[in-house]
Amino acid sequence: MIERIGLRWRLVGLLAAVLAIVALPYVVTRSSAEDALNSRDWVTHTADVKANVYRLDAVLRSSEAAMYTLLAGAEHDPELDERIEAPRRKVPEILASLREMTRDNADQLNRLGNIESIASGRLALTDQAMVRLKSGDRAGALASMEDARHMFPVRAKVLELLDEESKLLGARRAQAQGLASNNRVVLLVAALAQIALLGIVVMVSERQIAIRLAAESKTAEAVMRSQLIVQAVREPIAMLDGELRTLLVNTAFAELYGFDTESGINHPLNEIGEGAWSDTALLQRLADVIARDRELWDYELTQRTVDGVDRFVVINARRIEQPDDATPAVLLTVSDITARALVEQKVNELNRQLEGKVEQVSDVNRELEAFSYSVSHDLRAPLRHISGFAAKLEAHLGDRADDRMRHYIDVIGSSSRRMAQLIDDLLVFSRLGRGALRLQPVDMQSLVEEARSLVESDVGTRRLEWRIAPMPIVIGDENMLRTVWQNLIGNAVKYTGNREVARIEIGLDRTSAGDYEFFVRDNGAGFDMQYAGKLFGVFQRLHRASEFPGNGIGLANVRRIVARHGGRTWAEGEIDRGATFHFSLPASDVPGARTGDS
Repeated sequence: MIERIGLRWRLVGLLAAVLAIVALPYVVTRSSAEDALNSRDWVTHTADVKANVYRLDAVLRSSEAAMYTLLAGAEHDPELDERIEAPRRKVPEILASLREMTRDNADQLNRLGNIESIASGRLALTDQAMVRLKSGDRAGALASMEDARHMFPVRAKVLELLDEESKLLGARRAQAQGLASNNRVVLLVAALAQIALLGIVVMVSERQIAIRLAAESKTAEAVMRSQLIVQAVREPIAMLDGELRTLLVNTAFAELYGFDTESGINHPLNEIGEGAWSDTALLQRLADVIARDRELWDYELTQRTVDGVDRFVVINARRIEQPDDATPAVLLTVSDITARALVEQKVNELNRQLEGKVEQVSDVNRELEAFSYSVSHDLRAPLRHISGFAAKLEAHLGDRADDRMRHYIDVIGSSSRRMAQLIDDLLVFSRLGRGALRLQPVDMQSLVEEARSLVESDVGTRRLEWRIAPMPIVIGDENMLRTVWQNLIGNAVKYTGNREVARIEIGLDRTSAGDYEFFVRDNGAGFDMQYAGKLFGVFQRLHRASEFPGNGIGLANVRRIVARHGGRTWAEGEIDRGATFHFSLPASDVPGARTGDS
């Protein structure tokens, strides 16, 4: 699109330059010709004015001379009479012509009016002289002519009018010379502009030719590179004509199917590879590609190639238009998926084995559920009997029971209650592994504050110092994550029971992958790191129950919950110097989530 716009603008510029080269000299030449014609017309106009003025003066002088000839005693002659009468006929005509020629010059029109008045006065006195001459009063006739000559002098007015025309003619000639000089300058500028425009056109043409040659060179290089790439590709590629004959094949195709690229013969596809392409359905599909422009996608086929190996291949084909030929062609690609097919077979076999393992696990889960049912029902009933009969025994003995009997009865009752608690905890642990996760946005800050409030209500007058970092919103099961915080924060409070001031820190770190790492740190009893692997086991304890109460199931619940959320748990500690319990959760971009860095 950009190249088309650039070409359009270049054509417009070239046309503008050509028009300027042709039109500018034409305009200048035409202007010069028009100026020359105008100058010639003005010169002719002035000459005509002068000629008519001279005619007017000549007619008046001729009439005056003829009259003086008669007064000198000459005989009447028709020629003299004609000369005397000529002004009456010719003067109005000459004045009308002069008035028409000078209608654009008010001063000259005024001068013509004066000349007309003078001519009229002279004619009147000439008529008077003629009348007196005919009556025999020659002296009176001579006086009338003298009066006409002195009272109506026409020569000065004629000379004045002629001088004005001469001045106008000089100004017009100067103007014409100035225009001619200007036209010469303009012609020179036009010639220079033509040379400059021709130079620009030549430069632009040379540049376009250079650009075109460079583009053709780049195109040729790109074609050569594409051919090299096609030949270097390890995936077999072939281009076929409308009759499914080879037009072009790459090296991989030739090697796989034993095609002789040096023969220069366009072989039919079904004759290549010793029957590898004899599949009738495939040939029909390829014919549809070329005839109906239908693309062929992922056609799977088993071929025996020239190396005698059965290969699983996937064939793709589509119709393409050839740049130098009106007939379409087919571009065919072959993908060898033998290794993938073998892997898929192996995967399928492993899947079948896995299905068997899953069935076994399902059986085990069903047995565990049956065991849980047995624990929750079959074991609870004897415990209730033991606890109940111990209470009845205590009531039956009454005051007859001594201290040892009461001690035995108390041991039976406390042991049955502990056993019941162990059964309840075991059932909780079992349910945490089986129940479905109800994933939702969970505000960890709220869960921490809730667990903190819960443990603070049971510590009495103990002094606790808290340092809690801002917590984020994560995706998880809210009830399960509540159990995690209650166990970890409860343990921190419990194992700092022998400290005057319990210091508990709850914080957050982020891994390089963006996962959340929470921790609960205390200054309590701590533990020996060589036994750290037992901390998260079921019923595993590193302290005696007499020191710190508990049944060893809480951290096992924490590990199971975190594992089900895709995280991990670990701990660090030192005897009598406190412990730090960590757990991680995958990062979740939840709107409104807060991080420890905020």
